[in-house]
Amino acid sequence: MSHTTVRAPLPQRDRIAEYERWLRGRGPSSAAMRWWMGGPGTLLANTALFRLPEELQLDEDWRVVEVGCGRGALLRMLDDRVGFLSPPVGVDASRAAVRLAREDERRARGARPRLRFVQGAATILPLAPASAELVLAGHLVKHLGDEELEPFFREIWRVLVPGGLALLWEFAPTGSLPLDRWNAWLLARGVRRPRLRSTRSLLNAAGRAGFEFRIDARLRPFLLPPIPRASILLGRPPATAADVPPEPQQG
Repeated sequence: MSHTTVRAPLPQRDRIAEYERWLRGRGPSSAAMRWWMGGPGTLLANTALFRLPEELQLDEDWRVVEVGCGRGALLRMLDDRVGFLSPPVGVDASRAAVRLAREDERRARGARPRLRFVQGAATILPLAPASAELVLAGHLVKHLGDEELEPFFREIWRVLVPGGLALLWEFAPTGSLPLDRWNAWLLARGVRRPRLRSTRSLLNAAGRAGFEFRIDARLRPFLLPPIPRASILLGRPPATAADVPPEPQQG
């Protein structure tokens, strides 16, 4: 995979700066966020993903990317269980998150770290085209504006190989305006107010970006926090004969 540093668009830069201050802070909210991004927090916030190797029949040949990887705990769990031949790649917009992820990987695996981490914006991923069989993005799109959703999905399309899959999950609205306001406040302790979107709205945005295969992933259960999740599974069509250039004629 090709990793290049690309400067994020200005609106994202403002949010990334908020996120950096939150992760680097010394207060209880910052400490809680750093813990939440580690192994125990990942277990609680992403419980449904622990059956992912069986549900998607992950193979060691798959190249896996996680966008918004945090400290890389989910990627490490998947790699420990599957043993990917190509090291999984974690992308996060936060320099502080990437630093924590690399430190955790060194502590977990000593002098021979496996996972690779790179800083990059969700709408301009620092990855080569057709470089992943699976793209994961959890609890990320709440930080993206409506005008950024389609560019993000187009980047996922670009990074996926033909026949590749993408799985996304995020906090969702409940249908109760007061409860949704409370949940948004709870999720915005260190950053500006997040956007809670339904599964239908995410599926529609993915469709506008070109994904014809898109379904409700129905990921369950998520233990904490007790907020509903939206989840979608996307697929890029397999290559066809029309996509393969003809062999040069002899003679």
